[in-house]
Amino acid sequence: MGALDGFSGILQVFAATYLGGSILILLGQAAIPISMVISSIWLHTQYTNSQYFGAGIVTFGLIIVLGPNLSLAASNLQAIDFLDLETSNSFAWALVMILSCIPMCLSSVYKEKHLGEAEMDAIYLNGWVAIYQFIICLPLTIPIAMLGSPSVSPSELPSNLWNGFRCYLGHNSIYEEPYPDDCSRAPVYVTIYLFFNILYNILIIFILKFGSSNILYLAMTIMVPLGNVAFTFPFMPGHEPLASKDIFGLILIMLGLFVYRFFGELISKTMRSTRAQLFQECFDDEDILKRRTGEHSSELTEALIASSEPNERDIRVVQI
Repeated sequence: MGALDGFSGILQVFAATYLGGSILILLGQAAIPISMVISSIWLHTQYTNSQYFGAGIVTFGLIIVLGPNLSLAASNLQAIDFLDLETSNSFAWALVMILSCIPMCLSSVYKEKHLGEAEMDAIYLNGWVAIYQFIICLPLTIPIAMLGSPSVSPSELPSNLWNGFRCYLGHNSIYEEPYPDDCSRAPVYVTIYLFFNILYNILIIFILKFGSSNILYLAMTIMVPLGNVAFTFPFMPGHEPLASKDIFGLILIMLGLFVYRFFGELISKTMRSTRAQLFQECFDDEDILKRRTGEHSSELTEALIASSEPNERDIRVVQI
């Protein structure tokens, strides 16, 4: 789990460096079909028509929210050099973001499978996953630093890490142009991020424990319109006003999640209740018929006795 989460995080960090926020959120939704495929292969999960319908509603909501971004990205693809990995909207980095969903979904399905088989505390599990993720990713910092832009040689890596830690404490290390440090608010921002990231990972484990990886990634599609809402705040870089498509898209995504998670169960409960009611009505009709048949037989028996003196065999025949 630590290895899969680590590889996924590394790929996403690279992609986030060269892709815009809305495109990142869009490409992250590739986890929905990837998760459904992995679950069907590994866990032999079978999906109902209502689940497919709910996933379709979620997809439609995503298209509404990100439609303008998709058209803009399609127009920009004509001017992109696919071999230039430093291009901000590079097709290669978009593929990297999509590929990062594979180890992420594998880790989630693995957690779903084994959390269902063993009782384990979510905080305890998240702590050990984080430890192994750190151990596995630490040696990868050398090749990753060399692949970055600007690249960092192995000899410069210790000082680079130290300066990064000093920035977290609020101390600047680079004063020259064009990109001087501005670490005055770094302790607040990084600490807030770490707090919410830990809370986020713990909640993910709870969702996987009591739900499924498919529900997790469908629920995470709410980030698409909410991310656009976050970019309306004045302190966010590139902020812009909230559009009506974001509100409508959020409503559709919530509706799709409801259909995927609860619509099939509601239909099943309604059908069971209807069948039970029909059976009860049939039993009531049968009881009424028996009572009416019994009363009619008694009247016939009394009439025969009054009109004649039948033998016992005749009375039994009439009663039957």
